[in-house]
Amino acid sequence: MIELSTYDIAEPVTGDDYGELLRVLAPVATRFGLIVQMPFAVLHEPAREVLERLGGHLVDAMDTQAWPGSQIVGRMTVERFLFRLDAESLEVLVSSASSLYDWVNPMLPEDLHFLRSDGSVVLGTVAQEDDAWLQLTPAEYEGIAARIPRGVVLRRA
Repeated sequence: MIELSTYDIAEPVTGDDYGELLRVLAPVATRFGLIVQMPFAVLHEPAREVLERLGGHLVDAMDTQAWPGSQIVGRMTVERFLFRLDAESLEVLVSSASSLYDWVNPMLPEDLHFLRSDGSVVLGTVAQEDDAWLQLTPAEYEGIAARIPRGVVLRRA
């Protein structure tokens, strides 16, 4: 069992700090996920463009009631898309938003999350609630701590 510590991201991550944080975390993750609240969300053009640009990186798409930080009660489901994280898909994420909290339907797919190869969470967000966190091993934290942008405020949970 991997020992993970949770670090809450205490302040909004925007602008250059947003892109830098994603770049710092990318080597820890192999995949990322995005949520589409179907059938209720009619996605706007920017969301459709992001999904189109990421299409070649798609690993899986599924109906679900749970994803990092969220659980739906009842019969409703959402569409969860999982993508391969590489330099090209990372740049789509960086260029498509200016904040972790921009990832909200219908303007963009929702709740960006980064995952390790075993499916465990590296970065989780619940964008509508301005909630974001990291789950890192001690070695991962040590490896990236000095590179985390100064504007990113972490609090150990």
